[in-house]
Amino acid sequence: MDSERRSENGVLPLSDVTVVDLTQVVAGPFATMGLGDLGAEVIKIEAVGRGDRSRSIQPKPAYFDTVNRNKYSVAIDLKSDAGREAARRLVADADVFIESTKPGRAAAFGLDYDAVAELNPGIIYCSISGFGRNSPYEDLPAWDMLIQGMSGIMSITGEEGGEPLWSGLPSGDLIAGSYASQSVLAALYARERGDIDGEWIEVPMFDAAVTWLTARAGYTFGYGEPFPRLGTHHPSIVPFGKYDCSDSSIVIAAGTPDFWRGFCRALDRPDLLEDGRFATMDDRVRNRGELDDVIEPVLKSRPSDYWIDRLHEEGVPAGPIYDTRTVWEDEHVKRRGLHQVMEREDREDADVIDQPVHFAELDTRLEIAPQRLGESTDAVLRRHGYSADELARLREAGVIE
Repeated sequence: MDSERRSENGVLPLSDVTVVDLTQVVAGPFATMGLGDLGAEVIKIEAVGRGDRSRSIQPKPAYFDTVNRNKYSVAIDLKSDAGREAARRLVADADVFIESTKPGRAAAFGLDYDAVAELNPGIIYCSISGFGRNSPYEDLPAWDMLIQGMSGIMSITGEEGGEPLWSGLPSGDLIAGSYASQSVLAALYARERGDIDGEWIEVPMFDAAVTWLTARAGYTFGYGEPFPRLGTHHPSIVPFGKYDCSDSSIVIAAGTPDFWRGFCRALDRPDLLEDGRFATMDDRVRNRGELDDVIEPVLKSRPSDYWIDRLHEEGVPAGPIYDTRTVWEDEHVKRRGLHQVMEREDREDADVIDQPVHFAELDTRLEIAPQRLGESTDAVLRRHGYSADELARLREAGVIE
């Protein structure tokens, strides 16, 4: 970790918070990883023999590693009485319980809200689901692409005149995970103030994704029409989007009058400022095709680095289009230390992406490398009252791993 990013106090804001995590794949693990980065002790309950389903997704273990640092893996068979008892001991001592199981599964494990709240009235209980209670789709399993399709996200992703596209990111998962961690923090704060004893939070992926339509929904609210697929261009700002240079493409975002003037200077085309077709933003949008006919040949005449430098000299937002390999070579990304490697003694190290949040007084951490399935089972259960003999019997019976 870049030492310049660490506060001198080294105070982790959630250092006294324990989270029991019964989630898998991306949405829930992304939420609990964020809480772990802030200092919470995260106990990740995984199925014996299989673990989190993302452990089996290629490339292994890199896929799993990206959302499961700062957690203790405890492998428990929740289909057994002894396994359910072990889980109940864990949640009885926890501050937060986050689950993303299928509808009815938590209840089958004896870990539904009512059961957990009876054990631990102060629990902050968070359920991440596809559609939530009282939805016509309540029992429908949800995957990210389904959520993107139903929420409208997929409809606005793609080339003009082309088909709807999956965004490429698991956006539905990440949106729900972000809301889950945010809501847990809000509930912890309310409990700390004495406003509540405990809380049950529900984060449906579908609802969460719909809220991120924001300005795209505003287009529909304002015009009464679906937001169009425009590829890499903007419906109401020009020049704004992807433009081809002689060697590769760049992104230009000349979205204000000052940026437009700087853009024209960078291209050495001050005459465009006097052209009535492009006088205002509305004019440029209306005459987008004519403007593109003028600027595209200019941009294609030189390489991307040249244009990025010229545009930056004029204060115009512009930059390269990286892929998931080249982004790590960017000077900003390297200086901020966003790509980190967490060492593991008994196997290959874990590549992770660092927390983007910077505090002046508080801190975040990269401390516990993503663990093997059940790596902390014994250590965690011993702290919850299990003797060495009991653990041995549970392991022999296949209840723990």
